[in-house]
Amino acid sequence: MSKKIFLIAGEASGDSLGASLIHALRTKMPENSIGFKGVGGPAMEKEGLNSLLSMKEMTVMGLWEAVSHLPRLFKLRTAIVNEIERYDPDVVITIDFPDFNFQVASLLKKRGISRAKLVHYVAPTVWAWRPGRAKRISAFLDGLLCLFPFEPDYFKPHGLDAVFAGHPLIEHKVQKEDALTLKEALGIPLDTPTIGLFFGSREEEIKKMGDVLRDTVVILLEQYPDIQIIVPTLPHLEFEVLQRLEGLEGDVYVIKDQERKWEAFMACDVALAVSGTVGLELAYVGIPHVIAYKMHPLSWLLVRLLVKVKHAHLANILLGRTVVPEFLQKNCHPVKIAQPLLKMLKDGQARQKQIDALSGIKGLLTAESGKLPSESAADFILKIMADEVVDSPDVAQGNVPESAEVASGH
Repeated sequence: MSKKIFLIAGEASGDSLGASLIHALRTKMPENSIGFKGVGGPAMEKEGLNSLLSMKEMTVMGLWEAVSHLPRLFKLRTAIVNEIERYDPDVVITIDFPDFNFQVASLLKKRGISRAKLVHYVAPTVWAWRPGRAKRISAFLDGLLCLFPFEPDYFKPHGLDAVFAGHPLIEHKVQKEDALTLKEALGIPLDTPTIGLFFGSREEEIKKMGDVLRDTVVILLEQYPDIQIIVPTLPHLEFEVLQRLEGLEGDVYVIKDQERKWEAFMACDVALAVSGTVGLELAYVGIPHVIAYKMHPLSWLLVRLLVKVKHAHLANILLGRTVVPEFLQKNCHPVKIAQPLLKMLKDGQARQKQIDALSGIKGLLTAESGKLPSESAADFILKIMADEVVDSPDVAQGNVPESAEVASGH
């Protein structure tokens, strides 16, 4: 009997997760025995999703924009719920994008028409703030796929089947040789020091943090005038990044080609990044770095009141100690930020110390079974559809983090 799955992704990261999951499910099921419908992006469509509309229809940035679009978003939510009930899938998989997706799942449960099991992919960061969400979402979800090993234990006490599937970074195969590939293509001498600048994935982050990152590099250039500056970014942010780098002495290479993303990472001897997902990516590939972030004082006050844990960097959270220096708020100053970067450029042992500490990250992001995250997630979905009890050995016991991703949107 053919199975039907309805998926909802609202952002590019969710589209990537959804595409990998669809691919894994197709490889585990007989040909033409499973169908996929829902809302997704080009990656999910390429894997066979029949997408009802563009993800852009659900993406709203900013508080005022969100308020002004509420009537349309409520109509969209109801329309999607109606379509799910008509499609009658075996399972509905909502991927990240929690504000919208939890409303869809909650409404489906409340109406009680759909027989579909409800599974969410990417746990909300209840371990960082708003822990009451764990109980609330457990009331309407049937399953939860987590990216970090300490997350399932926050949901299991509320009766939710939650498993650690592994982090999608594991799906990327990155090699040390990638550094040579990019350096040779750009004509960078192999013995010349390089620094990676990561301005963030949002235009607002570039505007807030661009001058701080630039001024930090100016300090580094005073002692290392030959340093090569590699700036990976997204195509639509290239102009804003170039503006921030205008007039900067030294050789600057802006890499917007996403096919060369990991080559750009590996070509960096050290890196400076805006706090966010990129920090975990740098940690995963073992690039020594520091992170920095500054927000409005009132926003920072709220973060300090709401966030119950210490660190901002996910690598520090996973390792349980400060491995990557964090320069937040009042400490987010170029002179302070430059100090550990200069030390790592001058002292090979200091640089190697962070590399060695970060070597444990990959293991912490990998499910105990050793499977790829998409494969673990697919197995969980198949068990959910078969009404089997899911009991994953990948759930870490008693591993409660003492830190939080300050810049996280979950």
